[in-house]
Amino acid sequence: MATLMGRPTTDPGADPGPSHGSEQGAASRPPLGFRRLLTAAVVLLIAGLALGRFVLFDAAPAAAPPPPPAQTTADVVAQLERQIEQNPQDLSALQALGAAYSRQAGETGDPARYQLAETAFERAEALDPGNPLTTVARGNLALLLHDFDAALELGRDAVAELPMNEAALAIVVDAEVELGRYDDAAETLQRMLDRNPALPALARTSYLRELHGDLPSAVQAMQQALAAGALAGYDVASVAALLGDLHYKRGDLAEAEAAYDRAERLYPGLPTAAIGHARLLAANGDRPAAIEMLREVTDRAPLPAALVLRSDLLTLEGRADEAADVDDLVRAVAVLQEDAGQAVDLEMALFEADRADDPQRAVELARQAHDARPDNVFAADALAWALHRAGDSAAALPYVDQALRLDAADPLLRFHAAAVRAATGDDAAARADLQRTFDLTPWFSFALADEAVELADRLGIEVPAELDALGAAAG
Repeated sequence: MATLMGRPTTDPGADPGPSHGSEQGAASRPPLGFRRLLTAAVVLLIAGLALGRFVLFDAAPAAAPPPPPAQTTADVVAQLERQIEQNPQDLSALQALGAAYSRQAGETGDPARYQLAETAFERAEALDPGNPLTTVARGNLALLLHDFDAALELGRDAVAELPMNEAALAIVVDAEVELGRYDDAAETLQRMLDRNPALPALARTSYLRELHGDLPSAVQAMQQALAAGALAGYDVASVAALLGDLHYKRGDLAEAEAAYDRAERLYPGLPTAAIGHARLLAANGDRPAAIEMLREVTDRAPLPAALVLRSDLLTLEGRADEAADVDDLVRAVAVLQEDAGQAVDLEMALFEADRADDPQRAVELARQAHDARPDNVFAADALAWALHRAGDSAAALPYVDQALRLDAADPLLRFHAAAVRAATGDDAAARADLQRTFDLTPWFSFALADEAVELADRLGIEVPAELDALGAAAG
């Protein structure tokens, strides 16, 4: 049996047997010739500036084969739109179209796609009120909009109808994680692992292990998730990119590059792979090439993660005016996200705290994020960092403790803690946190590289040569 915090031992490719949701999906299954075009009735998507870790999950009826790997999301959307135009009563197509619109929002940076997704789900609900697969799809959309209370409720409703359906369980896991209910999430995830230790469960296992500070086991679980993904395109490519991120957090740039290369081969143009490659270029000292790669990405789609990294690198290159223009675009995209119903308080709190243009605004955003998710370690970290940047490091201390309570293997959390503790006079604890940061990776933040060098010098800690080089280049 696969275990969550131990190392999975069950063969991830083993046949899980028929899905409990198969009969429900079969009732409205489209003709065989079109089934191959359905990406899913349900999609969980990697989204968000920094913290969204929702892994794509194909929960289409079990008899439906996967789409061809070369098929893009735009292709799927166009095919589904034509199908629905021909048959407006096609429930499965409406469910799949809503999921495809959701994924397209993450790929293109167009928040308006979320409203199109909601409209598709409303039409599906009108056709078959209470259909559990529509409930699952709406739960996925709630996750993408960062409405985690609603996602948890919808996920539980879906599980009540389909107790062993992996897509429904996955919604509950993701919502529990984002709400900081980590023990509950582990229990729900164990049900997924017991049911079918495949890509969706293993990718989430990796994340929980990472949150609990075990990066080697997190890497192993993500590698198993990748192996379990067979030949599917987007979902396996996304997992490959996540594996690259894990290697990057460990400071293993060669393995990270191999993972990003694999993601790009599986799904050419995957934004998370391109962002990962740009990060590697910058870490290896070629910031101009990284900036150009990110410019190409953001010209196609104004993705916040790519924009923020581009601004950080422009600042390091001394191109402050260009960086300021990109920062304005980040804020404009955030307004569009909010208008579409997506909560981005946490991500924007960190962004504004790093920029320090309006520290009180950063505190306001961080408090909103923490109020919405008081038990989430990243919400606590954002509030601690915002308070510190606003000059109230003493008030930040309790939130530092809350952010580190899982001992997460996240170098940025450790650096934030080091800075706060140093500012309040606890140099011993600050040294321990900063050393832990450097032990993970010297490339934890391009925006904070100079500050990290200054703090290390003050605390008497040896600065990694790679980080020192970043600061020297900036000067």
